[in-house]
Amino acid sequence: MTSYAAIFRALVAAATLVVAAMPTVRAAASGAGEILEKDIPILVREVAPGLYYQYHHQESNNAFLVTDEGVLVIDTRQHPKRAEELVATIRKITDKPIRWVVNTHAHGDHYFGNSVFKREGATIIAHRDTAGMMKANFELEMKRRMGYFKQRGYDSADVKLTLPDVTFDSRYPLTIGGRQVEIFYIGAGQNPGDTFVYFPKERVLYAGGPFSKESWPNPSFTPSMQGWTEVLRKIAAMDVDQYLGGHGDIGTRQDVLNEARMLADFDAGMRAAVATGMSRDDIVKAAIFEKYKDVRNYYRMNLFISSYYHLLTTGKPENPYP
Repeated sequence: MTSYAAIFRALVAAATLVVAAMPTVRAAASGAGEILEKDIPILVREVAPGLYYQYHHQESNNAFLVTDEGVLVIDTRQHPKRAEELVATIRKITDKPIRWVVNTHAHGDHYFGNSVFKREGATIIAHRDTAGMMKANFELEMKRRMGYFKQRGYDSADVKLTLPDVTFDSRYPLTIGGRQVEIFYIGAGQNPGDTFVYFPKERVLYAGGPFSKESWPNPSFTPSMQGWTEVLRKIAAMDVDQYLGGHGDIGTRQDVLNEARMLADFDAGMRAAVATGMSRDDIVKAAIFEKYKDVRNYYRMNLFISSYYHLLTTGKPENPYP
């Protein structure tokens, strides 16, 4: 009798995805947020005049714009201690007040430092769905970070839910120090509320949750993988030279399209597996997605398969909102 794994491999091969069958899945994350990536030092680069990108391979990225009027910060890291480090980095460059913060999405590694920037006097901006997800999923996000807190020796009690001061529906234009910034939403990608921050003169886009160069993203919040890939194709068509992702290094238009293709391959492979009647555990054991084994976060593949199986078999994200 033909095995599920053999059927799965044949279907996925037709979908042009390279998959290997193994006795146990190579990815082995627990879901508690432990970091098993290479410890690459934090790198801060000026990607345009006054616009800085902080790349942290192990954790999450952020950016800040320095102007004569003040500073705009995008995402605030995943613990107040990390946020304090970010403030110190900014203070090495300028003593101007930190006036604005944008939270691009509601994952704790992008907003758990909000309290520090609120103390600095910043006004926090987010999409209305991001604000709602912060409230609805705060305990979930804390649980997902406990392994990280333990690794770093950080006290989880230091994290306080600090919600946005201002929310928007589709666009929130901002002028700060004569610099034009376009904050906008074009639909759910990785998450409802996924927010982009566009610097038109500089031709730079901060792409938050939907785009992460050469990094597997968490699919447990997306309502539609097809919608997510469409969002990526839309931003790839913009007048942009540099794409700053929530994870991974600086990307190009082709990097954005590469991620769209990776997600489409993942979607096709998972749909093929579900079509055979394979169980969640069977797919976790069989589906290795070898073509993308060198992509950051691959060790969490067991969790990603489990989450997307839930969406495909129930029609709802594993972590839905609302």
